[in-house]
Amino acid sequence: MPSLKQKRPSMLDGNIIHPKRLVIMTILFILREVTEGDLAKITGIDWGSLSTHLSRLEKSGYIERKKVITNRGLRTVVRITDIGYGTYKEEVEKLKSLIRKAEKV
Repeated sequence: MPSLKQKRPSMLDGNIIHPKRLVIMTILFILREVTEGDLAKITGIDWGSLSTHLSRLEKSGYIERKKVITNRGLRTVVRITDIGYGTYKEEVEKLKSLIRKAEKV
């Protein structure tokens, strides 16, 4: 019988399921949009790593980034896309299903 880890690549989206990207997507799922600076503060992810993970999510179509002028100057706003929102929900359901299966073992 294959282990849960062996099933992971075909069952879960690696672009979302990575621990840091999962945290980022969870925050965006809840807040819908947030500045990169606030996202860095909330997650505790350093700027270089955050930028790398956001680029990967953006290339996958799960988030959008845009520059906006605020009272504090130019900021980058990160927003979850409809595709990102739907995919995140699907991935969470898959994780719940895996947990239920693991609890039965």
